[in-house]
Amino acid sequence: MKKKNSNLLRSLKRRKASIFAEILLLVAMLINTSSGKAVFTVSASLFLVHSIYLVYVLVLDSRSLKCPSTNPLLSGMTLDFVTNINKPVVIISKTNIVSWYNDAFIKACGAKSAIYGKNITEEISHSLNAARLFREPHTVFEMTLENVPYEVSTHVVTSAGKEYCILLWDNISELKNTKDLLDSKNVLVAFIIIDNFSEAMQSVQDKSRTAAAIIGQELEAWSASLGGIIKEYDRDKYLLIFEKSNLDTLRENKFDILDTLRSISIDEVAMQFTASIGLASVEGTLAEKEAASRACVDLALQRGGDQAVVKVDSTMEFYGGRSQSVQKKTKVRSRVVANELCSLIKQCSNVIVMGHKYADHDCVASSVAVARVAKHLGKQVNIVVNIHDFNLKAIFNSMRGNKEYTELFIDREYAQELMRAGTLLVVCDVNNVKLFEVPEIYEAASNVVIIDHHRKIADFENEPKIAYIEPAASSVSELMSEILEQIIPSGALPPVEANLILSGIILDTKQFTKNTGVRTFGAALYLRSEGASPYEAQKLFRTSVEDFMRESQFENNIHIYRDCIAISTFEGRSTDSDRIVAAKAADRLLSIEGVSTSFVLCTIGDEISISARSDGNINVQLVLESLGGGGHFDAAGAQVKDMSMREVLEKLKESIDEFLNV
Repeated sequence: MKKKNSNLLRSLKRRKASIFAEILLLVAMLINTSSGKAVFTVSASLFLVHSIYLVYVLVLDSRSLKCPSTNPLLSGMTLDFVTNINKPVVIISKTNIVSWYNDAFIKACGAKSAIYGKNITEEISHSLNAARLFREPHTVFEMTLENVPYEVSTHVVTSAGKEYCILLWDNISELKNTKDLLDSKNVLVAFIIIDNFSEAMQSVQDKSRTAAAIIGQELEAWSASLGGIIKEYDRDKYLLIFEKSNLDTLRENKFDILDTLRSISIDEVAMQFTASIGLASVEGTLAEKEAASRACVDLALQRGGDQAVVKVDSTMEFYGGRSQSVQKKTKVRSRVVANELCSLIKQCSNVIVMGHKYADHDCVASSVAVARVAKHLGKQVNIVVNIHDFNLKAIFNSMRGNKEYTELFIDREYAQELMRAGTLLVVCDVNNVKLFEVPEIYEAASNVVIIDHHRKIADFENEPKIAYIEPAASSVSELMSEILEQIIPSGALPPVEANLILSGIILDTKQFTKNTGVRTFGAALYLRSEGASPYEAQKLFRTSVEDFMRESQFENNIHIYRDCIAISTFEGRSTDSDRIVAAKAADRLLSIEGVSTSFVLCTIGDEISISARSDGNINVQLVLESLGGGGHFDAAGAQVKDMSMREVLEKLKESIDEFLNV
């Protein structure tokens, strides 16, 4: 019996709570907030009768259980509290109509007249999703009224068979200001590396102390302007610590310290000093911030240096990158990579090598070089490539008849079947996942190595075991030649492979006329000693009469933009083989007097393909990054979908203008 009475008591208590909520809502709706007086109409009278009935039931319920009588002042106190509270309160119907509000709400929203009976989304804010409030009865969200931030708490109640939503607004401007102040005091860590100090001082070692002192003074002055501290933790490497409040100044000035360092002039030093800066504005401990900033400076170096890479939350920002990369003369890095690569290959079950879509000679040659290393270490290896690519016909013909290469090249379907838990994937001549020959293989691989000479675009989702990215190198064939020299014995490289690797260098250096350095000729010398023939390498570039005649079509519709940029557009029917034709046309356009940069645009399938070349005055990689492309300082490309030729041309010109006007 006691249990039954206890359950009945709890039920009536819940009923009383509901009744009080209804009384509050009904009485509140009788208040005319503009005058503060009750207005009795026919409907109001009905509401009043219903309220009296509720009070009557409440009193009877209390008496039936012999509970203490309810305080008659409670409902009035509740109404008085809601009406006079300094926090804005508003009640809306399911049709978004304002049913009641207090004086604080009128002041908060800045309404000059009564809004009773009006649509709240039209009168207050279109961003207020009233329908959602009723779908999610108890929600908390932030919203701004008259430039003041509020935290809004909602509660849905039912009265007379209708649903209403009560919104309580809590001013959080002080809390937000405190949070912003605390955020502005957040400590950030930046790494600065002088890219080319050793190379610049190669011939004037006696001036190195003077140069280092001048660079240090400029960095100290820059640090002081940010209210930070800077320390040299290694030769030509600095650590900067400053408050986040100065980050916006850095971004607005586009890291002008890069220009300052580039303008340093020392007698007998012809080379400009450049720096790479890595900075991450992320949440976490100092150790996590340091690791993120170190990753950013590594990315800056892999993009060619002379730039700042800033990570803000999950987005990457790039500043600078307007000068050519300087090729390192030492082979220390290549020796380290060679040892690491051998270690990974020995531990794997099999090796799959992959390049970029629409592979060229450098891509295939470097892949074959990786395959030679894997074979030397006794591992099964295959190269994923489009075996039906017409542009690779000469390469495949040069290897025909040799059983060693019969099953070396495979298509994408067979490559996926060969993927295992212990497979090592080596990616050559590309670091943009979108341009991989088979992106699905990369996503499935647990062990990845990337060897490339293009400027890195962004971080990798699948972090590679080795990321050997050298933008200063002429080609990946050059990088792989150095690795081959470290690993395989002298005379173990077949002449057919030596010719192919040499052709990769010839292609990317335009027959040793661009991007060449001491290491480039050193790689060519090694290949020559292994039996490579310049004549046989050149034979791999021979084209048919049809292709030769087609090149001229890409050079017909040319116009000169900004006095020094040649842009050619070809809207005729093109095939994948025309990508090579367009690239050759872009090279030939640089031979026009007064032209320093060329762009060739053609329609291939459902996309616009762009080939860009430069004589070194304009960084075409930065120009094409805004169109989703990339590449080198003086040779880049892009493929743009879902845009017409005219739209792509306009966007290209905008990107050129942005680069030249910085």
